[in-house]
Amino acid sequence: MSTNLRTLVTAYHALQRTERFLLLATVVETLGSTYRKAGARMLITQEGEFHGIIGGGCFEGDLLERSRRVFADGHPELVFYDMRAPEDELWGLGLGCNGAVRLLLEHLDAAQGFEPLSRLERCLDARVHGVLATVCASNLEDYPAGQHAFFPAGSCCTDEPEWLNEGTRKVQQTKLPVLVEHHAEGRAITVFCDWVQPPPHLLIIGAGPDAVPLVNMARLLDWEITVVDHRQAYADPSRFAAADQVLTTTPEALIQEVATNSVDAAVLMTHNIGYDERFLRTLASTAIGYIGLLGPAARRDRLLGKMGQLAVSLRDRVSGPVGLDIGAKLPEEIGIAIMSEIVAHLRQCQSASTPETLHARMVAG
Repeated sequence: MSTNLRTLVTAYHALQRTERFLLLATVVETLGSTYRKAGARMLITQEGEFHGIIGGGCFEGDLLERSRRVFADGHPELVFYDMRAPEDELWGLGLGCNGAVRLLLEHLDAAQGFEPLSRLERCLDARVHGVLATVCASNLEDYPAGQHAFFPAGSCCTDEPEWLNEGTRKVQQTKLPVLVEHHAEGRAITVFCDWVQPPPHLLIIGAGPDAVPLVNMARLLDWEITVVDHRQAYADPSRFAAADQVLTTTPEALIQEVATNSVDAAVLMTHNIGYDERFLRTLASTAIGYIGLLGPAARRDRLLGKMGQLAVSLRDRVSGPVGLDIGAKLPEEIGIAIMSEIVAHLRQCQSASTPETLHARMVAG
């Protein structure tokens, strides 16, 4: 799902108090170069307001006209924009994106519980991962256009038709959206299967002044953020208004205080090598896949050297100095570098940069 679930649900909450009807626009397929990829979503109100971005302004004007038709008749509609040839200038679009995008427009009614947004909200609250299947077009009575089904991660849908099983299994394996087109006995159905997951959960250990810009950067991405420190005076919620949780805890009590099974990345920045060692020992027992260490490479090696057998489970998960090497100097720039590396890790993107010198200029502890 290439739209932050939390951002989408937040917009939905704000709108459902004032709107009886909403329209959900979902990118279900792209070809070539496009601003957003399959899974991107945005909300459109009856007054023509957009909440979210899917085209970067390329086709939103035309999309607004099409949305009025969906609001009027209530039927889902597939829309195809092809910007791969200069002929689009003849139609007054002049987009120049060199790609094509297929969108599904769905009319969301309060009487139907604003599905699928209400279901996505439940996934967010429970931090559930899974596949959301949406019927985009159909000639099958049992599977009308606009119908949704959700399959939690690890579950199977053996009672469903094979074409739906195929799409769901593929998305569960790859975590990538897929558009399934099935034809049988003159009947056709098109289903969009999308991987749904909560936004990343970032754990920041150390509530010094340099943690503030990192929290603010994560909030811009609408991530879940937990800040902890062993010093009560530092773990002051008023200093981290953008964080979801600000806690005082010892390293040994961290697992009791924080749901580490939901944490996607942790950054260790206490500026105290003794406490970094204690917190790192606790993190070694978790499944957190990314652990960033502030300070130079020599400090990282010193900490791992103290871990004994625990170093085996930590070595592939620890990044130090944390952050991409972008020549950052200011705390805000360092926050950008750290967040960039975490995003690259979560996206499984291999950066060409090697961050061996990023924070060597900082005081390590």
